[in-house]
Amino acid sequence: MANKMDCDVVVAGAGLVGLAAAIALADKHKNVVLVSDKPVLETKPTFSAYSWDERVYALTSSTEVWLKSIGVWDFVDENRVSSIDAMHIWGSQTDLVLKAADANLAKLGLIIENQQLMAALWRKLQSLDVTLVTDSRCTKIEHTTNDVILRTDSALQINAKLIVAADGLHSWVRQQVNIGVSVKNYDQVAVVANFLAENPNNNEAKQWFNAHDILALLPLPNQHVSMVWSVSTEKAAQLLALTSDALCEQVQMQSQESMGKLKQIGETKTAALRQQTASQLIGERIVLVGDAAHQVHPMAGQGVNLGFRDVIELAQLTTKLHPMHDIGERAFLRQYERARKADVMSMNTLTSGLDYLFATEQTMLKKLTNWGLRSIARQPSLKRLLIKQAAH
Repeated sequence: MANKMDCDVVVAGAGLVGLAAAIALADKHKNVVLVSDKPVLETKPTFSAYSWDERVYALTSSTEVWLKSIGVWDFVDENRVSSIDAMHIWGSQTDLVLKAADANLAKLGLIIENQQLMAALWRKLQSLDVTLVTDSRCTKIEHTTNDVILRTDSALQINAKLIVAADGLHSWVRQQVNIGVSVKNYDQVAVVANFLAENPNNNEAKQWFNAHDILALLPLPNQHVSMVWSVSTEKAAQLLALTSDALCEQVQMQSQESMGKLKQIGETKTAALRQQTASQLIGERIVLVGDAAHQVHPMAGQGVNLGFRDVIELAQLTTKLHPMHDIGERAFLRQYERARKADVMSMNTLTSGLDYLFATEQTMLKKLTNWGLRSIARQPSLKRLLIKQAAH
């Protein structure tokens, strides 16, 4: 490999959003270099029909449509994907069912394993004319009058018009250009595991909301379900100390025995929960996407969709540029930032608001929350609106 290369865009990071950014920008005829400190992923997952990745994502229908439009879905094993045809939500005193059919939708979204989606993105990327620089750590960012330069520990110099920072929650790029973050710690942990259920899941996502305690059971094929249980740090430690059989009993009880007997498949894993938002989404010839820009509470299931929407917006904006226009120009990047800030802010407000509403100890507010769920259930037009918003 030459010690110097030139490109339109260098994408830093090879997570889901970074890979998608490289694919989408290459699809818009940009010369793209992808830099990652990790090796190329093994692109043929080896899960059997009875083992599932503990980390799964709920993708909206619009995200699925977009992934199909850029050719990623051609590499997805649809036998490993489960549609979400309905959502059943329980509050402390009432419940609400949202069905795709009630809003004339084919589905609300789908559940896909992390490894399936990651492998599909890698396979699509490798079919494109994108330069891959893997097993290589970024070491320095420099600016010239017309370019940004990214240097790596392999003595490589990449000259680009734009760096897309897709390097995660602790983004090295974001730190190098001194973009700060605001952080809200929930003192909560997501406990995740998969189960084989006695009862069919009927492609229904189920959520039980209690005070700082949210259990979600998401549908997987062949009568399996994926659990995401968001609890306090203290309760998470208690759950992790349980045997597999004892954990199954706890989940059965918390889910009101709705899935019948459960048998755990695979390991129990955890992730700390917090909300983190970058103070700005752009710098000089820098744009932040995905977790580098924002992380939200998982209760809305929108984290990865939000990151993909960053990429969609950036790629769409490039189509409005003249071919000779500089993609790293600040006026162009300001359009991206303005377009994305409203979406990020509304998602932060939604997740924080839901956590507060269902966790409140104020009797009147608890009554209003339950009244709200009952009111939505009784008003078909409001229900359809909520369903369409959930599927967006």
